Amino acid sequence: MSHCIKYLLLFIVLTPNMLLAQCFYTNHAFKAGEKIEYNIKYNLGFIWIDAGYVSFEVDSSTFQGKPIYIFTSKGSSYEKYDWIYKVRESFVSKAYQNPLKSISYNRNSIESDYFAIEEYKFIYEKQKVYSKVHNSKKNLTYDTLNLPNCAYDLLTAIYAFRNFDFENLKPDEKIPIIVIIDNKWEQQYLRFIKKENFQSNNKTIPCYHLKASMLEGTIFHAGENTDIWITQSPERIPIYIEAKILVGSVKLFLKKYTQ
Repeated sequence: MSHCIKYLLLFIVLTPNMLLAQCFYTNHAFKAGEKIEYNIKYNLGFIWIDAGYVSFEVDSSTFQGKPIYIFTSKGSSYEKYDWIYKVRESFVSKAYQNPLKSISYNRNSIESDYFAIEEYKFIYEKQKVYSKVHNSKKNLTYDTLNLPNCAYDLLTAIYAFRNFDFENLKPDEKIPIIVIIDNKWEQQYLRFIKKENFQSNNKTIPCYHLKASMLEGTIFHAGENTDIWITQSPERIPIYIEAKILVGSVKLFLKKYTQ
């Protein structure tokens, strides 16, 4: 479920007339020390249950003498609901700070009877990505992929898009990015709906409402089945997400944000 949340937070499409203008972002939305936590609710028949959680953290370091960010995300179903769908997942990405460019990505996941291990290293001098992938459907594989312009790993892409200029989007306009997922470069989209006030804990929060196109997989049908609300504040925090999945639906609520 944590990996599905990464998809929920990710908005990707290749639109040539926008791509060049949005190639790698200068960060102004977050800083080292930031932590974001979400509660996940799952629709089981006529009731909603607290199914699990997912967290995101930002740290900083250096790599080859350059400042970098270290992004960490962890997610889990609650043990009492593991009989429905057990999830234990962790993700770690490293990226140059300015502009935001992926360096490496590691994923370790258990989703019910499915497991996945992914490792990617981005080598810009050679325009290559070196990968290591092993999952329930694929034997351990080492591969070399061409590195497209303006391409990200999944976790860095989430942070990169928090720096997108949503303010000047028009209704139905789409947002571009290229991301490596399951050892393939994927191109999808997030569509801007409108500016909209979101009610949370008796507070009115100005947000951007967007709709995401999801990949066909173990969680989702393909298509626009996910709605996302992102705050209009400079931090651009995804505050609420609601998605239809293969069986039922899930909701993602912001639990805690610290900076």
